[in-house]
Amino acid sequence: MPDTVFGLPSHPLVVHLAVVLVPLAAAALIAVGWNEAWRTVYYFPIALLSLAGAAGAFLAKQSGEPLQHTLRAAGKRAGDHPQQGDLAFVSAWLLAMACVALYVYHAYGERIRERLGITDRYRLPFNEHMALYVAAVPVALLAVGLMVIAGHSGASLVWKTNK
Repeated sequence: MPDTVFGLPSHPLVVHLAVVLVPLAAAALIAVGWNEAWRTVYYFPIALLSLAGAAGAFLAKQSGEPLQHTLRAAGKRAGDHPQQGDLAFVSAWLLAMACVALYVYHAYGERIRERLGITDRYRLPFNEHMALYVAAVPVALLAVGLMVIAGHSGASLVWKTNK
């Protein structure tokens, strides 16, 4: 990935993919996961949205590392932003994996059970789709929280006033 785009550092440009798409995917997951009909319609687009957000987080990480080296060479500090960006990157991919897993289980879970010969005897005594959704909600909230923290620290580095 190039370090600059039209003479501007690429990191501030590509970071917005992750900052917008990851919270959007998390909010969509939380909003539709509790409703059976909505899960059927929206889990696939949410999985795609979360994968795009995770790809944006990857591009932000890749473009942020050269920018960090440039800042260090200029005698400036990036503070905790690189570590916070790493955590946001990992949480974005965890959200993407959770969204893809929810989609795959919802769309193909019964077919996989039939093919493997797993009977109702091995079913959980509660709604498995709802259990997976409830397990994915904290992942979504974590991804949003870490993205906000990383975004805030990056914005503070750019916009803080030096007195």
